[in-house]
Amino acid sequence: MKQLVKIVGLLLLLAVPVCLKAQTLEESLNKTSMQMDSVKNLAGMMSVSAQFDMIADKWENEWSSNYYAAYVKVILSFLVQDSKKKDLFLDEADKYFEKVKSLGSKNDESYVLAALITSARIAVDGQNRGMQYSGTVNQYLEKAEKINPDNPRIYYLKGSSLFYVPEMYGGGKDLAKPYFEKAKDLFAKEAKTSILNPHWGEKQNLDYLKQCDQK
Repeated sequence: MKQLVKIVGLLLLLAVPVCLKAQTLEESLNKTSMQMDSVKNLAGMMSVSAQFDMIADKWENEWSSNYYAAYVKVILSFLVQDSKKKDLFLDEADKYFEKVKSLGSKNDESYVLAALITSARIAVDGQNRGMQYSGTVNQYLEKAEKINPDNPRIYYLKGSSLFYVPEMYGGGKDLAKPYFEKAKDLFAKEAKTSILNPHWGEKQNLDYLKQCDQK
């Protein structure tokens, strides 16, 4: 863990120039998001996370800065293998999410983020956490759907949740596929004009659709 702290500290130093050069929140998020889309390994994502941390610190009262800082922590939780480290990253995501809630708790994307973080908690230990958290994920997604039924990330997350549930327990590819198809249609219609309005998930959704078609 000490080694991990040293690495994070180094990455924070490396992240400084990017954040200092950017003049606006949107520009900072755009640059860092583009880096996130291109990274191929854990070290690269750690660097991206450090940059989002700095952005959230600089614009601490902005919804978007805290949203992305939380979002990338979830991505990190999927990349590390150790369960304790996964939960540590999700603990950090929760801290940023508390700020997200205080700045826009009735936002559909806030509920989607809550569902994503909770789904990541399940992924750490599905056998023991599935029963505990699956209902909470559905509640968050239902709240998001009431606010904005055209949000494609709602159906992407519904599909991905069902995808990993065995067929004998009411899940599987066949039941998940309609959600991915609905998400695909909505992703195609979604405006992607500003990073301040989240639009992640389209590529991942297509990957799941391909897996659903594999026999």
